[in-house]
Amino acid sequence: MPPKLAILYLVWFACSLTEATAVELPVIRSGPGNQVPSCVTPVELMAFVNDRFKPPRTIDARFADLAKVYQRTGACVQKVQQTCEGIRWDFAFFQMLVETNFLTFEKPDGSPGGVAAEDNNFAGIGATVPGKPGEKFKNIDMGVLAHLQHVLMYSGEEILDPVAQRTRAVQSYIIAKVKKLGRPATFADLATEWTGTDQITYGRSIQRTAERFALSHCR
Repeated sequence: MPPKLAILYLVWFACSLTEATAVELPVIRSGPGNQVPSCVTPVELMAFVNDRFKPPRTIDARFADLAKVYQRTGACVQKVQQTCEGIRWDFAFFQMLVETNFLTFEKPDGSPGGVAAEDNNFAGIGATVPGKPGEKFKNIDMGVLAHLQHVLMYSGEEILDPVAQRTRAVQSYIIAKVKKLGRPATFADLATEWTGTDQITYGRSIQRTAERFALSHCR
């Protein structure tokens, strides 16, 4: 390879490596300057899910309005002194798609995931604890609330009435760690703790899912 071409290749490789490792994800808490884009609607999100598989593959009919539940719950995960605490529920939805492999609850190789569809556990809560199965929630609304409470906790907020046992068990540790950041926590910060391993890969998976949605539904 000619010297000049080799230098260009090395520069390109270094830039590619940087792009692969630098995860840019939004702040967890929603607020002025950090709102869900107008193009991200429940209808478009569910179309994105249904278009994921070719040939088309229908998901469990119970989840047809799942994005609406994420939107409604994410706008006010909990109230503190009559003030709603909301999060970027769109990125929580994208995280859910990563966790459930687009609501198939299967691993990429087709084998069963850590939780089943009937568990209403949309984020594998408790499934990473060795020797313990993932938690089960009585209905979809409670499962989404459990997920979004867990996400809100990663922003440094105390969850007053946790649905998930896992949230209750770890929130003191997580909140103390997040407060040491000295800045608002992002979904990238969440990714470094949620799985305990493959932090960069996990964050990039959420980011790439959001980017694929934007390319196909936010033009």
